[in-house]
Amino acid sequence: MGLFDVFKKKANAWDDAYKANPQFYSKPDGQPFCAFALTEGTDTILPKAPRFAVEGRELTDYKLTLVSTTKKSIIGDLDYFEAVRKLGSFISDQNDDNILIRGLSLSELERLLK
Repeated sequence: MGLFDVFKKKANAWDDAYKANPQFYSKPDGQPFCAFALTEGTDTILPKAPRFAVEGRELTDYKLTLVSTTKKSIIGDLDYFEAVRKLGSFISDQNDDNILIRGLSLSELERLLK
């Protein structure tokens, strides 16, 4: 493998990864929040610092929803910024705006919830 093959592999990792899309929901009290999904076994691109507004008001509540393909369900969610800190050792690459998280196993996802 030559030097340029390393660059190709890194570029392909970003190209092949799922880019998590923001989903917007309301809490029971009507307050909006934004959630991103992290799915078991899936390389995922997440924003470092998401910023969105709903009806002209900037959101302050962001969640990371953990999805298991083994259990075929959502296994939990975390405060987004807390989750990103916990994901530090699973970051395979990053740029100015995004982090690339390698696909996590079910047990790794479950450990994030602790």
